[in-house]
Amino acid sequence: AMLAVALLATQGCERHEERIFHMIRCTMAASIEKQDDSVIEKSWEITGLYMRENGIKKSQAELTAIAANIRDEIMGPPDSSWDERDSRVVKIVNSEFCTAYLNLLQPK
Repeated sequence: AMLAVALLATQGCERHEERIFHMIRCTMAASIEKQDDSVIEKSWEITGLYMRENGIKKSQAELTAIAANIRDEIMGPPDSSWDERDSRVVKIVNSEFCTAYLNLLQPK
């Protein structure tokens, strides 16, 4: 877990807020696609640890709003099919950030 946080801290110069958004986005998409509880649980732990180590405080309302925005992105317009939703999930999970992030969380 510490290795993942250390690697995240050194990756690029993205703002912390943006990185947290992407960490949560990856976790939510992976929870739909992979159904791998150990990776999902570890991701939530790493996100919390990253926020604490960088002095980022988010209220429950702020975290709920972030999750709602991501859910809306994943679900798409009301008339979206499940195939379209699945396509959006795969696109997120296979993005450069998510691929690197989720690989960090895999058991060694």
